[in-house]
Amino acid sequence: MKRAKVIGICTASVIAASAIFYSISTDNSVLKGTASNTVIAPAPDSIRTVDIHARYVEYDTADKLHQDADIVLVASPIDDFANREHHSTEFEDGTLQDFYTLTNLNVERIIKQPEGINIGSQMQVIEPVSIITEADKQQTKVAADGYREMKQGKRYIVFLKNNGMGDYSVINMNNGKFNLDGGDAQDVPTDANEKAFKERLKKDIQSNFSVK
Repeated sequence: MKRAKVIGICTASVIAASAIFYSISTDNSVLKGTASNTVIAPAPDSIRTVDIHARYVEYDTADKLHQDADIVLVASPIDDFANREHHSTEFEDGTLQDFYTLTNLNVERIIKQPEGINIGSQMQVIEPVSIITEADKQQTKVAADGYREMKQGKRYIVFLKNNGMGDYSVINMNNGKFNLDGGDAQDVPTDANEKAFKERLKKDIQSNFSVK
């Protein structure tokens, strides 16, 4: 089954990608990010990580995030990130076009879902991050706007939106999933302002939806 592209971005020399969610603005949000620039940043992973600036819809309140999400879950990834289904496509010249990872979740609680949809105890979702193998056979993690994948067995509240092709993607980048059990150190931003913002958003979400 063909899947929608995950991120909306174009770079001059390293990576190019295109998508749906991260290039569309709504009345409930602001459009964040740039249409160019590639940032290679160190990350506490055993694999080289490339972070790419992406244009995406940003939600700055719990109400706006809940309103625009199609599905809201409390869930935990089943598999280790390395063992998940990673996807990527390339242009004819070999530069990266699209990338994403399919993450299978154990569903603990359904907070919001569309009518007529039966999610059940497990669900597969799209995360804007993947592992690619380069020409020199080196594996590289590519991530949209610093997104860090949900960790195996850790609890999250996750906000998802239909990508128009029947699959559901994490929205609002790192502020579209919130670790609930304190087991994911990468879910906490290193920047003081970003950390304070995410903590406030998480607190409001937990209060609004009685999530611990």
